[in-house]
Amino acid sequence: MTLYALIIIILLAFLLLYRAVPRRRIFWWFALVLALGGVLLYFGSSPPPPTAMSEEERESLVRQQAIFAQWNEEYQKKIDQLDYNWQSYHNILAAFQEDSISIQTTYLRLRQLEDDARTVKEDLSRLTVPRELNDTCYHSLTLVLNKTQSYAEAQHRAIALTKAAADPEHLRSENQAEQSADLQTVMMRESPTGLFTAKEMYVVRKSLALPEEEGGSADNPSTNNSTT
Repeated sequence: MTLYALIIIILLAFLLLYRAVPRRRIFWWFALVLALGGVLLYFGSSPPPPTAMSEEERESLVRQQAIFAQWNEEYQKKIDQLDYNWQSYHNILAAFQEDSISIQTTYLRLRQLEDDARTVKEDLSRLTVPRELNDTCYHSLTLVLNKTQSYAEAQHRAIALTKAAADPEHLRSENQAEQSADLQTVMMRESPTGLFTAKEMYVVRKSLALPEEEGGSADNPSTNNSTT
């Protein structure tokens, strides 16, 4: 509103000067000085001091911080499991590619890993965002959870399809190199894109930060946390 009022005042001043000053060159010099003065006044004025947070507001924010911390602890456990499963998946395929394990062992390990991936996916499907959080946090965490659930679904699908391709009873070829190439093809085709949630988490932490914490404790939004 301050900017709009300043613009209106400057325009009115221009109009008055245009009518009062007979020589147009003098008018443009006045106009330039007036415009520069207005810009300096606007950008040079100090912003109003922040409104002090009441004790009740502070206590409410602290409660929300505790709610988020409890939720985030459970969420991070699922992220760790997703990371572990995906690393195991690549380790299994790498071991078979190096011919250090048989196709039968590869299939058995992938079958167990598929069960683990299904468990994480189902756990995430039951995880919900606490409605006690403010609207900004609730919306941001809902986006985080939706992204993570989609990622878990894609990860489980990739592992399941790779397991199916490694089934000794349905192999396309008896050649180990060709079998490995088939598994690598499934992996490259079905691998989910990275899970990037740093921006949403930054919004949450900024929304829950106490005034004296702002600027020092929030995560940098340019650094994306990812699961690959």
